Amino acid sequence: MAATEEKDFVLLNNTKYEWLGQSTVRMTTDDGFVIYTDPVLLDENPPKADLILITHHHVDHCLPEFVVPIRNGKTKLAAFHESYIKYCVEDIKGVRTVKIGQTIELAGVKITGIEAYTQRGFHMKGEGCGFLIEHKGQRIYFAGDTTNIKEMEELKDIDAAILPICDNIYAISTEEIIKAVKIIKPKLFIPVHFTPMDEPDPVVKEGMFATKDPRFFTRKEESGKLLPFFEGSGIQVAILRKLVRLS
Repeated sequence: MAATEEKDFVLLNNTKYEWLGQSTVRMTTDDGFVIYTDPVLLDENPPKADLILITHHHVDHCLPEFVVPIRNGKTKLAAFHESYIKYCVEDIKGVRTVKIGQTIELAGVKITGIEAYTQRGFHMKGEGCGFLIEHKGQRIYFAGDTTNIKEMEELKDIDAAILPICDNIYAISTEEIIKAVKIIKPKLFIPVHFTPMDEPDPVVKEGMFATKDPRFFTRKEESGKLLPFFEGSGIQVAILRKLVRLS
């Protein structure tokens, strides 16, 4: 498949992928089944989730005020650690933990915990995870906060891989993620966890908690520069437009 230009969504095997911002991705199958990953940004009137996945406790991945609007009585939720669940939800019905190497089934989806960490800095081994999501014949790898790690060599037959391309402490580098994607060899690669270059710089305002303000979540990066690195690789790169823009 050829690399794509920036667009609002990408389709693969009858699943629609949208990037709301940071690591919040919405996956919608052709029968209306909706999965959200790490919801911390939402568009207007977002559809309710059938499944919510939370990789770790950092505020740019786990905020209860963004779980509530997309949750109803049928929504299932899985997170890496009990404390993350207790922070993000009041009602624990339909909620499960997922450990590294553990596979559970929730809402008809197989979910396996995958290692996620960086060699230095903020993203420590054992604090978070990624997920292998198996649904309707698709194998989707949502990486969480990680860099190129040896455990990725075990990932096989991945249809879509969703990986971070930077962070705000320089523990995740675009160069390492390029290497990681080439190891995984997915059909589709969706870069996330960055701020578009044309978004206004954040400004500290009186009374604002910068740690929970999405404008401070990560640094700016140009995702389009990834395209030349995958020419001829057979990997489709989806440069998705961030649907929730901040001012």
